[in-house]
Amino acid sequence: MIATTTEVSLVSTILQQERRTAARMGISKRVLACPFGPEFKEEVQSTSNTSHDGLYFETRSKHYRVGMPISVVEGYSPETRYNSPSFGKVVRVDRLEDGSAGVAVQILMR
Repeated sequence: MIATTTEVSLVSTILQQERRTAARMGISKRVLACPFGPEFKEEVQSTSNTSHDGLYFETRSKHYRVGMPISVVEGYSPETRYNSPSFGKVVRVDRLEDGSAGVAVQILMR
């Protein structure tokens, strides 16, 4: 009986970790990431992967935190007048071996 409880707990823990609702695509596109707040600098990065409702990029910036609201412009180009922002939140921050951070963003509104 204890083993069953342990197995169920393990399975539910694993299922809770995977929250994606759309498949990821290994597409690299430029994004303008703008965390909300005057103390944060906007930055242009390239995504490692994207999906319909999220994206992941690497950065040297240290200010990203889970739950942080963020505006992103996908396919950003400074020459384009029609850069349209999407709004979302940071859902994961990975500390990478080289000292940079991997930032996962869930898009909440396009």
